[in-house]
Amino acid sequence: MQDTNSFPLNMIERITAHPENYRLLEKIPLTISGVDTHFPIVLNDPLPNEKVYSVVFLDTETTGMDPMKNKIIELGMVKATFSLDRKLLLTVDRYYDEFEDPNEPIPPEITELTHITDEMVAGHHFDDEMVARFLTGRPLVVAHNAAFDRPFFEKRFKSLSTLSWACSLKEIPWKKLGYSSAKLEFINLVLGYFYDAHRAYVDCLALLWIMYKVPVAFSELIGSALSCSYRVVIRGNTFKFKDNLKERGFRFDGGNAKTWSRYYQDEDEASKVKQIIEDTYKDGYVDFDIKIIEYKAKTRYKFENN
Repeated sequence: MQDTNSFPLNMIERITAHPENYRLLEKIPLTISGVDTHFPIVLNDPLPNEKVYSVVFLDTETTGMDPMKNKIIELGMVKATFSLDRKLLLTVDRYYDEFEDPNEPIPPEITELTHITDEMVAGHHFDDEMVARFLTGRPLVVAHNAAFDRPFFEKRFKSLSTLSWACSLKEIPWKKLGYSSAKLEFINLVLGYFYDAHRAYVDCLALLWIMYKVPVAFSELIGSALSCSYRVVIRGNTFKFKDNLKERGFRFDGGNAKTWSRYYQDEDEASKVKQIIEDTYKDGYVDFDIKIIEYKAKTRYKFENN
């Protein structure tokens, strides 16, 4: 049986004869064993007098989906620098990756998903001072699902709750850029790369690599982080028109919130949608509250128990 983790050297002749029938995948260079000992690594040379800022790519693994009930069991971060003028990554500087014992058994489904076991986290704890030092200078924090990672992170590190966050999953128009899926593994495969996703910081490197290889995506992300967004939030009796909300791109927030909401980049568009929903559905039999909340990078994706 062919080992799927090894390169098929026995197929070299066939590949040479018909290269059009094959694609070669390369391991993401930043994830090759030992490369991290050579940080910092220069990706692009800085230009004289341009504004350079820090960005931290962050990923968490948790015992569940609810930040109020569940805990982080692994935190991965990779710190880099970027040019604000060109919206371009410049260097990969260092990483942090550590487990933390949740003091309770890890659910079997979480172990199956993350491959993290009780034995792996036993006796491990995050170094709060080290995490705080890693995030000095108020870098932009980027997660591939910030709406998930930020609430968990801020519950665990309450003193670090005023950082600016951006979401590479929601704030980059992946379909418009030609990608049918926004999954990190899929995008890297399209680009011709693979990686071994065993640790959180490796997922951070996989995201950073995409931002490096697809600079227009990183530019979109930084542009979004610098701008405001507007969330239309609906609470109340929405049962009769919930299907219409789905068609308009609203999502049910669930949990304690029990609201429908959707983000808009344009304030006028958000106001028009709010007015249309009020005019169309609000009457004596269907009563609900609808409001627009403005967000910036410092407030976007924070946990809201509304």
